[in-house]
Amino acid sequence: MNRYLDYYQKLKVQQLNENIEHLIIIALILFALLVLLIIRNWYNLYKKRSFRKKNKQITEQLEATQIAITNYDDKLRIITKLERKLTSKHTEVFQLQQEIEDYKQKFFSTLSEKEREIALHKEEINHQQKAYERYVNFKNVEANNTRLGAHFIKNVISQIYDDMEQTDNSYKSFLGINYKIGNNKIKVPPIKALKNIFKLLDYNVSALNKENTSLEEELEHINMFLDLIKYLKPNTNIQFDNSLKQEQKENIKIKPTLFFPFVENALKHGSLNNTDSFISIVLKANKNKQLSYCLVNSAEQRLDYETKVVESSNFGLNALQQLLTAYYPNSKLEHKTLPNNQYLSELTLSLN
Repeated sequence: MNRYLDYYQKLKVQQLNENIEHLIIIALILFALLVLLIIRNWYNLYKKRSFRKKNKQITEQLEATQIAITNYDDKLRIITKLERKLTSKHTEVFQLQQEIEDYKQKFFSTLSEKEREIALHKEEINHQQKAYERYVNFKNVEANNTRLGAHFIKNVISQIYDDMEQTDNSYKSFLGINYKIGNNKIKVPPIKALKNIFKLLDYNVSALNKENTSLEEELEHINMFLDLIKYLKPNTNIQFDNSLKQEQKENIKIKPTLFFPFVENALKHGSLNNTDSFISIVLKANKNKQLSYCLVNSAEQRLDYETKVVESSNFGLNALQQLLTAYYPNSKLEHKTLPNNQYLSELTLSLN
């Protein structure tokens, strides 16, 4: 029993010792934890102080930075205002420069315009002067070209007078009875010749105030001219070959009396008194849509029979050449002697 109690007491003592050991270990562990806790608290306190210092420094730096930023913002605003003012001044300067350039351009443009106006005015005055001179020259040319030769008029009137005198002398009177002696001469009646003379003179006078006339009217008066030549030169065989259509004769416009110089030249310088004398006229349109007017008449006998271009001193053909140069610059006038005592005058008239 005692042995059991001793064993039990020893066991309790042993358990107690084990508990004490456990408590000591726990106490040591707790002490170590306490030491660690104290160390950690000290470290945290140190860190907090360090962080506070850094935080204070950072705060001070932040405040200084904020102040600097505020000052920078103020300066930036001032700089922005100055830049705006500078930009505005640049804009004003640019506008002033642009206005100056515009004024310069307007000034030089106005100056150039005035110079151009002056130049155009001078040119217009020169053109007007030249146009007036050309007009005067053209009118002189027209006046020279539209006159009927005084020699021709004199011959016609003289012939009319001779015919009327012969007619008057051929009638005799006996006891109040009129009778005619001698043979009748076949001639164009003087009254018709006078009418043709008056119509031709009227056509010549009106030609000075007319720009153009129809080809039909011109040919009508040419035929009157030819009738008078037949009257003056009854031995002359006159042929007029006109291949133009009626529409062409009505629509084609030419200068009045344009074809007169050919007929007048044939009458004045041709040989039209012989029985084989002739005047042949051909009027046609060629392939180039030009008007061809050709007159061939009998001429005085020549010793040489070579075809030869004549340097004509005839007033009528020279006046006609001046008229063609003035109004029909692309036209061609040719006159020359031909074999067999013939003379050719040809006009190739360009109506464009």
